[in-house]
Amino acid sequence: MSARSVVLTGRGIVSPLGVGAGRHWEALCAGRSAVGRLDRLASLGLPAARGAEVTTESVERELARLPRKQQKLYNRATLLAVLGAALAMEDAGLAPGAGDPRRFGVLLGVSTLAWDFRAMLEYLAASESRQAPGILDMTLANSYCMKSINPLDFSLKTLPNLVAGHVAIAHDAQGFCRAMTEGHVGGARAVGDAYRLIAEGDLDVALCGGADDQLEELFFATHWGAGVIASDDGRPGLVPGEGSGLLVLEAAEHARARGATAHGEIAGFAASAGAGQLAGEEDPARVADRLARVIEAVLEESEETPDLVSLHGDSVPAHDAAEQAALARVLGARDDATPRLRMKRAHADLGAAASPVELLACSAAIEHATLPRAVAVSPSTPPSAFRCALVISLGLFGECAALIVRAAHHDAAD
Repeated sequence: MSARSVVLTGRGIVSPLGVGAGRHWEALCAGRSAVGRLDRLASLGLPAARGAEVTTESVERELARLPRKQQKLYNRATLLAVLGAALAMEDAGLAPGAGDPRRFGVLLGVSTLAWDFRAMLEYLAASESRQAPGILDMTLANSYCMKSINPLDFSLKTLPNLVAGHVAIAHDAQGFCRAMTEGHVGGARAVGDAYRLIAEGDLDVALCGGADDQLEELFFATHWGAGVIASDDGRPGLVPGEGSGLLVLEAAEHARARGATAHGEIAGFAASAGAGQLAGEEDPARVADRLARVIEAVLEESEETPDLVSLHGDSVPAHDAAEQAALARVLGARDDATPRLRMKRAHADLGAAASPVELLACSAAIEHATLPRAVAVSPSTPPSAFRCALVISLGLFGECAALIVRAAHHDAAD
């Protein structure tokens, strides 16, 4: 790999804790939690109604940053992504094109996007055979589609690659555009791939990260059926949320040439595909072994020893057991002395956006030499400063990824 260093110059967070990296960090440090009962989930009639949503008020304050006429084309995840990208570009001090549009790319982790739940129910009701209830009548279905479905609300809002496309168009990124539909590890993979493309000289600047709406009713019902959602009466599992985490990554020399401030440096990335078994069905020891190999690889690449770990920490028992075992194996005697953060306690599980949001929070922890106590799992005497954080991401089918973010070298962007 080329020796080009890759620095973080722009941070954009849209989370249930607040819009903007500063608001998100302040809420973490204040010990606030956005997790609570949501009427939209309760209306599904399932034994689970907890989640964390980005408030309408917090988004509406920022909509002037976005092209007004384009907003009608956005589904929820796209709106969160485009807003996060605008915040990240503003923080980085970059104009559209980032200097050379052909050297500027977009990589986003997203989920496959579902059709609006109520619109789908209307379609199914209108398409049911009059002679054989419970059977789809294709003549009725086709007629309904032709006469009653707005293309803006279907094809143009359900194609997952359009999320990255909208971001690339808004910021004139002509060099690379990729949407990564890899579930909960998609955001980590997007950041990792952007880091590689810049380090190897294929791009100079990348907008990367993830956006997701885990509160969408079909997703929620599917995850409930798979047994990975926490119930209101105590069944352990993830609590869903929505949001976006967007990073501007740059080659250090590119950032230095324009006098940009570096908030940190990406120093390593590793990932592994899963075995295709749903969380809880695969032996946690196998997941732990896979995750340990990924952590070992990223530590070897970065040549760093982390003094802070951001756990995936989604409360799925198999994931929690795998993380604990993998870290004990890799860190050895340092395991008990290394502080950990479980940030999903505060903002819930943000799906593909979780890892980028948590990496950005780690960059703030390093910058401010502060642990947000409400989400910290710390030794009795944590270090007074942090230089390097390990960020872990786990997927629902055994996938795993890890990133290293560390303090930027003083000569990287001065």
